[in-house]
Amino acid sequence: MADNKKIASFGVSNFEYGIVTDELVQTTRKMSGLKEVKLELTNDLKTLAADNTAYLVLSGGITEAKETINIYDVDSKMKQDLYGIQVKKGVEVYSKGITPNYVATLFRTELSNGKHTWFGMLKGMFSLPDSTSKTQDGAPDPDPAEIVGNFVARGAEETILLIGREDNEDFDFDTFHKAVFPTAQSDVDALLNAVKA
Repeated sequence: MADNKKIASFGVSNFEYGIVTDELVQTTRKMSGLKEVKLELTNDLKTLAADNTAYLVLSGGITEAKETINIYDVDSKMKQDLYGIQVKKGVEVYSKGITPNYVATLFRTELSNGKHTWFGMLKGMFSLPDSTSKTQDGAPDPDPAEIVGNFVARGAEETILLIGREDNEDFDFDTFHKAVFPTAQSDVDALLNAVKA
């Protein structure tokens, strides 16, 4: 029996996103200033009782997927990409009928063995960030903007999340990146065919 290696995960960086159109992502954008990311996956379970005991547990699969991002600056370009707002003469215009775009996101955490874990959320929409301003007393102490995204399954495989660990023997970052941000169906097929092999 193999021993479990003592490894810890920490930190968050390398945030990247891209607009999903027809299940593909033509371009991506890397953002700095990432403070925190929280992923929440809900897997509904139902325990059936029979014969005076717990008889069977049924799973409804992933019924909800949320990603909460805290980032120090959601700039105008990111707002255009995520929310579909218009920028006219340097002014962000928020119309009542704006519709957010579907986006895919990517970020990584550090592992204490010197490797990384990569997280790819495949298709979701983010809500508009709140804005709170406060008086400055002493050194500046800004709060990051918080945006929350609700994610759904993407593609015929109905995939919501991909997690790639660099300490897994067969992990290839380029294949992983293309699966999160596919520019063609062949990018998705490359990962799926590897999984089926």
